[in-house]
Amino acid sequence: MATCPMTAPPSDQHHEYCYMDISIAGSEPRTVVFLLDTRTCPKTSQNFAALCASSAVAKRPSSKGGSSSNANPTPTPTPTYRNTEFHRIKPGFMVQGGDFASFDGTGGHSIHGSTFPDESFAIKHDAEGILSMANRGANTNGSQFFVTLARAPHLDGKHVAFGKVVHGMNVIREMASVEVDERDRPIAMQRIVVVDCGVGMGNLGDVNNKSAKKGDIKKKKKHRRRDRSASSSSSSSSSSASSYDEDDSNGISRSRDKRRKRARSQSRSRSRDRNPRRRRSKERRKKKKRKSKSWHRDREDEDRRRSRKHSSRSNRKHRKRSRSR
Repeated sequence: MATCPMTAPPSDQHHEYCYMDISIAGSEPRTVVFLLDTRTCPKTSQNFAALCASSAVAKRPSSKGGSSSNANPTPTPTPTYRNTEFHRIKPGFMVQGGDFASFDGTGGHSIHGSTFPDESFAIKHDAEGILSMANRGANTNGSQFFVTLARAPHLDGKHVAFGKVVHGMNVIREMASVEVDERDRPIAMQRIVVVDCGVGMGNLGDVNNKSAKKGDIKKKKKHRRRDRSASSSSSSSSSSASSYDEDDSNGISRSRDKRRKRARSQSRSRSRDRNPRRRRSKERRKKKKRKSKSWHRDREDEDRRRSRKHSSRSNRKHRKRSRSR
């Protein structure tokens, strides 16, 4: 298959993130962000990033057949992931896409040629969200890729894993729940389409940049405040003694206010005591208390005396009876 020449983006730290805006069954597209391991698999990561960064739009081939003599020769499709579909869904295993030529898993090629050799098997398929290359055997990597939905150790040493999903794994899980036919392809009403793709983090990157800018603005404001406080402290270093004196005077004035309040409350209580009516009422209350206390005491004494008298009388009667007997 002839390949279309295409320039790949430079493999630096700014191109280690790639994103895809994926629409499931015509729903609003949501972003999935991949982190590419450019150190372990630079060539594979470069291929994937180039296909994401391409401005071309993939077109689904027409299903109508025609005679080869009359029909125009189909142009070579431009390698890109934009408008491609995830053509194979295996719940609990993986989701596969990247066929920009046939849309069914039989087409596609890389930017390095029709295929390129396996680069490294250092990254293992030991978790969900592992980004790996699909192939037809050893050293047949093209444009198709898949994302794991669970651990797949049986793929280690057979497929080149070169990245992972860092955002949007819930979208990948939802992709695995669509209805498929007997060939594990989503039905027509539930197609999974890559609406947009590119290098970076997409809309998430814009949000992060905005938040970073806000953070920079806040830091600048903090630095300005610190500079102002430093300048004010340097300008007020000469008058520090006077400021301390002012603080002391403020503390003294507060203590004076407290003393004055206490004196006022004491004077009010004294003035109440000086009032003859209040004084008389207090004396009456005291007398009543004393009387009540004395009355209770007298009552208790009387009760005791009566009990003694009663006991003495009963003793006398008992003695007389004993004597008569």
